[in-house]
Amino acid sequence: MPRPQRYTDTDIAAAIQALVAEGEDVNPMRVRMRLGGGNVGRIKAVIARTAIEPALGAKVAAPLPEALARDFERLSTEAAQHVLAIATRCWVAAWAESAKGLRDEIVKQRTQIERFEKDVSASTELIAEMEDQRDKTERVIDTHIREKTSLAETCTSLQSALRNTESDLRAAQRVIENLERNQRQDREEIRGLQRRIESLVGEIAVLKASSPEPKAQKPQSRNRTATKP
Repeated sequence: MPRPQRYTDTDIAAAIQALVAEGEDVNPMRVRMRLGGGNVGRIKAVIARTAIEPALGAKVAAPLPEALARDFERLSTEAAQHVLAIATRCWVAAWAESAKGLRDEIVKQRTQIERFEKDVSASTELIAEMEDQRDKTERVIDTHIREKTSLAETCTSLQSALRNTESDLRAAQRVIENLERNQRQDREEIRGLQRRIESLVGEIAVLKASSPEPKAQKPQSRNRTATKP
């Protein structure tokens, strides 16, 4: 991602016009010094695009003699070359400084990236552990659910068996009550029969006592006479 520009083209053009208004020479280094920074290449491009007009009220210089004009042109060329050399050195130094800062920034960013990668790796391991723990918890919950379901089914079966047992117990109680009732009836019948037997025995005794004794019958002897032929 490119770094944001500190100075816009409008700021550079305003600095150029300010130099023009003050009657100063316009060159990339002066503009850069006026701004307090900036890219020399961009300043050159803005200077080339900007129409530099003389300041209001500026006097039109009288034409110089040819010899002075040649000397002025030579000195101007030398000065321009000298300024260009200085500007080049400054630009190289600024570029080196900027590159150094950029390298430091890259190293810093790389260090941060490595730290972020370590944090991401640790976070990934933590997420994996949490997912493993979640899977274990889900398995335990599934086991508890199955056990709960089985227990509920067992409780239902026990309740059904208990209801059946209660029904059988009530039936057994009814059978026992019927047996007890039958036993009471049998005991009453037995007591009635005993009383009937005792009454019959008494009647028989009375009948024996009131009836005459029978005479004893003599035994008849059977004499067989022998017949002669």
